[in-house]
Amino acid sequence: MKIKSIIYLIVYALLVAMGHILQKIVLNYGVDKFIFAFLRISVGFLIITALVLYNKYHPYKIIKKNYKHFLVLGIGFSGLGILLKLWGLHYTSATNASFIMSLSSAAVIFFASIFLKEKTGKGFFLIAFTMIGGIYLVSTGGVHLIPRKGDMIIFFLAFFIGSMRVYGKKVLKTISVLETAFGRSLFGAIFLFLLVLIFSPDGFSSIPNFNVLLLVLANGLTFSGSILFFYKALQVEGASNTGMFALLVPVFTLIFGNVFLGETINIYQIFGGFIILTGSFLISKIKIKQANF
Repeated sequence: MKIKSIIYLIVYALLVAMGHILQKIVLNYGVDKFIFAFLRISVGFLIITALVLYNKYHPYKIIKKNYKHFLVLGIGFSGLGILLKLWGLHYTSATNASFIMSLSSAAVIFFASIFLKEKTGKGFFLIAFTMIGGIYLVSTGGVHLIPRKGDMIIFFLAFFIGSMRVYGKKVLKTISVLETAFGRSLFGAIFLFLLVLIFSPDGFSSIPNFNVLLLVLANGLTFSGSILFFYKALQVEGASNTGMFALLVPVFTLIFGNVFLGETINIYQIFGGFIILTGSFLISKIKIKQANF
C-alpha cells in the first residue's frame, strides 16, 4: 500500500472518530436531534456538491439516472440512520457507540447472503456471535446484566446500516463513492428538512450559542472530509485494503473520548472491544478471500 494512501486512510479514520465525539458533545448541550441531523447533512452536502463539480461530474445527470436508489439511501442512510445514531448516542458513550458500530461489517455479509445470495464463508456465524458477545461486555462492563438502552439502539443501527450498504452495492457498480454520497446527501437533507418542519419547527432555538453552532457545522465537515479522504484512497487501493482502516475508528474514538469527554472503560470493556475488533478483522479477511475467489 502506498504511503499517500495510508495517510489518506488514517485521516479518514481520525475524522470519523472525531465525528463521534462532536456528536456526543453537541447532544450534551441539548441540541434538538432533528435540527442537528439536518444541519450536519446540509453542510456535508454543500461540500460534496463542490467536490462533484470540481471533478466535472454532472449533478443533474447523476440524480436523473439514480434518483430511486438515492431516495432509498437518502431516507435510510443519511436520514433515519443519523437520527438513530443520535438517539442511541444520547444514552451511551461515544466510545461504546463506535465499538458497537463495528458490527456493521458483519451485518453487511449477513444481508448480502440473504439479498444478494453471496456465500458467508467459513466461520462467519461463529465470528459474528463472538462479536455480539464482545458487544455485551462493552455495554455492561461486567457490572450490569442488561445492556444500556443506547447501546441496544446502536446495535440495531449497525444492522440497519449493514442493510443500507448492501443496497448501496448496486449503485456503486455504476457510479463512484463521491457521486453516491452526493445523491444520498441531497435526498437525506430534503427528508430531514421535512421532519424538522413537522417535529421541530422551533428546534433552532435549542442551539444555545454560536460556539455550539460551530460544533454542529464542524460535524458536517468531518462527515464530508471523511468521504473525501476515503474516496481518494479508494481510487488508488481498492475496497479490500481501504476497509481495513475502519478498525482504527473505535481506537481513535476511545482516545478522543477520554481526552475530550472524560470517557473511561474498564477491563471487561477493553476485552469486549478487543473481541469486536478481532472479529471485524477476521470478517474482512473472509470478504477478501471471497472477492479473490
